[in-house]
Amino acid sequence: MQSAMDYQQLFLNAMGNVLVDYQKGKIRFLCEADLRSHLFFECRRLMEERGFAYPFKLNVEKGVFGKRNKVDLVLGSDEVLVELKMEPDYPGVSKPVVFSTKRESGGYGSVEEDLEKIAEYAKRGKHAHFFMIDEDGRHKRKVSGNWKAIVVKGKRCYYLHEHVEPKG
Repeated sequence: MQSAMDYQQLFLNAMGNVLVDYQKGKIRFLCEADLRSHLFFECRRLMEERGFAYPFKLNVEKGVFGKRNKVDLVLGSDEVLVELKMEPDYPGVSKPVVFSTKRESGGYGSVEEDLEKIAEYAKRGKHAHFFMIDEDGRHKRKVSGNWKAIVVKGKRCYYLHEHVEPKG
């Protein structure tokens, strides 16, 4: 039986592996669903490799605190909850894809709202993560956090990973 910490470490390893593949140009993200798909695949691959019990406890768009509140990626028996955002930068994409602030979004979801969500998840006893890739730096300028610069195909991009430990 896997513990919350097993799922926690699994997500961190999967995220790191996906970032490495992204930097090497092995994968490309055109939208949030691409990011979620690659993270899901890598979590699944690591679960197999590490002998996690079947059926694997790994879901996307799962309602955790009621049907309306769907979490982007859920590991374990709802122990690790992940919210994702992706701001791609390729020709023809209408900007912004993602809103930085609640005010900007007008109720359609934002980076700021997802950061509030993970704080709430932690208050409810969950390991909560926010992971975003910002290819053009728009959100790095608007949202404070521990942004990291990476180089992808010769271009500087940014990612933000925030983790909030369970409270109580």
